[in-house]
Amino acid sequence: MTGYINHFRPVYETRAWLVWLLAFVLLPVSGMPDWWAFELLILAAAMLRGTQVWKALRFRMAISTKWLSTLPVSRLFALQKKMRAESNSMYLGTGFEWTQKHCQIAHDILRMPTTDIPGLPKWLGKTRHGRQIEEAIEKIFAPADSIRDREPQGVSWIHGMEPDKVTVPFHYKAMGAHTAVGGTTGAGKTRTYEVISTQVIHLGDVLIVIDPKNDKDWKARVERECARAGRKFLYFSQAKPLESIRLNPLENWSQPSEIPGRIAQLMEEGPFRDFAFLFIDRAVKGELYVGDKPNLRSILKYAQAGVAILLERSLTRFFQDAGLTNWEELVATTINQIGGRPGSVTPVDAMALLYNERFARHDHGNEAIDGLIATHTHDRDHYTRVIASVMPLLQMLATGETGLMLAPKVDDFEDEREIWDIDRIIKQKAVLYMGFDSLSNSIVQKAIASMVLADVAAVCGAIYNFYKETPDVVLMIDEVAEAINEQVIQILNKGRGAGFKAFVAFQTRSDLEAKLGNASKMLQVLGNLNNQIILRLEDTDTAKWFSEKVGDTVIRNIQVSGGTSRGSEGHLGEFNGSITRSLQQETAPLIPTALIQRLPNLQYFLRISGGAVYQGRIPILQG
Repeated sequence: MTGYINHFRPVYETRAWLVWLLAFVLLPVSGMPDWWAFELLILAAAMLRGTQVWKALRFRMAISTKWLSTLPVSRLFALQKKMRAESNSMYLGTGFEWTQKHCQIAHDILRMPTTDIPGLPKWLGKTRHGRQIEEAIEKIFAPADSIRDREPQGVSWIHGMEPDKVTVPFHYKAMGAHTAVGGTTGAGKTRTYEVISTQVIHLGDVLIVIDPKNDKDWKARVERECARAGRKFLYFSQAKPLESIRLNPLENWSQPSEIPGRIAQLMEEGPFRDFAFLFIDRAVKGELYVGDKPNLRSILKYAQAGVAILLERSLTRFFQDAGLTNWEELVATTINQIGGRPGSVTPVDAMALLYNERFARHDHGNEAIDGLIATHTHDRDHYTRVIASVMPLLQMLATGETGLMLAPKVDDFEDEREIWDIDRIIKQKAVLYMGFDSLSNSIVQKAIASMVLADVAAVCGAIYNFYKETPDVVLMIDEVAEAINEQVIQILNKGRGAGFKAFVAFQTRSDLEAKLGNASKMLQVLGNLNNQIILRLEDTDTAKWFSEKVGDTVIRNIQVSGGTSRGSEGHLGEFNGSITRSLQQETAPLIPTALIQRLPNLQYFLRISGGAVYQGRIPILQG
């Protein structure tokens, strides 16, 4: 029986404690000689039993009552400063390190009926002042800065099985391995992000928030903390253009093909997407050749009207650079030589013929112009069908107020909204909060989020390759299935070397699988999220995934068996009886899936990659 403690037996020590108290009162009047010496012994015994009763009551109160923690922001700053100095870690609520002891208690509770989980004595509620006594006991045992949680979600005993709580540390070095934040709707993912983002802002790190729900409380918290810390706060929201900055998601790239890639990735896979990429890529390279900066509005213009004007500008520049000073006369001659009806040969067609005859045929051409000519001479019906697949998306992103926000006009001096891009945000250590209106306009919002994240990935690559000093950038994505793309996967794969620390929130693994198209990519994403903060999950598959991540342990079970027997020749009243108790060991998950599915709001399990496992409670920030 060594090593096993039954936490749910009756508190037998209560009777002994009461007897010792009675003896302590009666002994002075008993007339016993040297009673005072015995009084000291009785007092010591009463204190011992009283301590045991106190611990039992505290344990019962802890496992039978749910609490919500409140924390003033000023107190959070003090805790953060202390933890940063002592262990280079971030504050993540209060809790305890989850060990085999807690797993043992959890399995004991899971085996018993809910009505058998011990709480306060049942007779207490039947007394005249039972309710008042219960409230008084609650106040005695209530954690500091806590209020009673009377919501129906979750069970109380998970967080209460360890009365001695500590501040839960989340080490900064571990954050570089990226973090998954899992939880069902309302479990507390956004409040968890509030606590983390508040500390990030005051640490001075760059913060980029992608919030598909556009949570008002989270946005207000980030804005308020930026004001306190003297940080630049930037807000982007298509639903609130007057409050928003202007942000160009095509500003940063290392290869021109990245620009059409960001647009094409928003389309469904297939030959139309490949052709759309091809035509957009040719237009982008043509713009760069003539010195223009590609944006969503210019790409839409060339997709709608064709590339004839861009081709003419490109050929004009090429002829001038090639020293062909009389190219206009040669073009006029070409038109006359071809003949035909007036207007049947346009100047740009003649310029293309001259280019092919004088330069392209002799391998002295330019690939950007070659691509534009190929698009210009492509079968018009086929081109129209192909480009029609991307036109609705470009129309949504590049026209109206959205177009002015995503493709800002630098020369529009009447528009006083600031123009930013991801590279500038990082260099100036600003804080960007992107709130999307996914409920009312999910298609456009997903497209914008995906393109911005692609821009973040491009800047991440530039930092890795060219920056002398690596900045500290924290990327927080809520509901990642709304915005995940290949670039996000690349950030998770290689972002650590560029100083990126990513926090990715989701509800179920199946959300990621549905968005990415297959289980392999889902596992690739989850495999790069080496830390996990898991709140209550309804999805059994996701809960099982986390439970397997944590691993197994050994628990002990008491097996009780008994029997009676009577010999065939024995007296009627004669019988033999036996009771056998044995302590057995078995392997069990350190955190059973049933616990993950029963967590109350704002409670979580934390697993740090290759390190400790904690059970904790996120506070509600005040102030």
